[in-house]
Amino acid sequence: MWQGKLTLAGNRFARFAPVNFLNPERKVEETSAGTALTWTSVTTGNLAGIDIWLDEARRGTLTLDTNVVSGEVDLTTLADDTVAFDGGGLGRRISVYRLPEQDWSRRLSVDHVVTFPGGADLPVYVRVTQSDGHQAWSSPIYLIA
Repeated sequence: MWQGKLTLAGNRFARFAPVNFLNPERKVEETSAGTALTWTSVTTGNLAGIDIWLDEARRGTLTLDTNVVSGEVDLTTLADDTVAFDGGGLGRRISVYRLPEQDWSRRLSVDHVVTFPGGADLPVYVRVTQSDGHQAWSSPIYLIA
């Protein structure tokens, strides 16, 4: 379970939207108009997040404080990077990154080399994670020994 607080200094958010908070008992709540949010969520291999529309895209400091990990992000230097705070074990982390202003492409082309020593059949899965946190998995694609 994640219990967290987000505060924004030197800026304000115009609105926010929970991403992948599927349990109606786990909510994101505004605790100070335009500057602070709290949340409780449970993630079981999926992601949950909060999409925040800032008044000034590249101004201010975002402070995150959770029961798992805490950190601070200078929004003036975030650019197109991702800042991640490692929560230890099982890939638990909080990431802060910008989403594109415009709707992005719904197509993707990726080349990936899978090393296969042989000896046994190898199932390969493809997973796609959308910006809204929803995921799609392929059926296994078998490499035959």
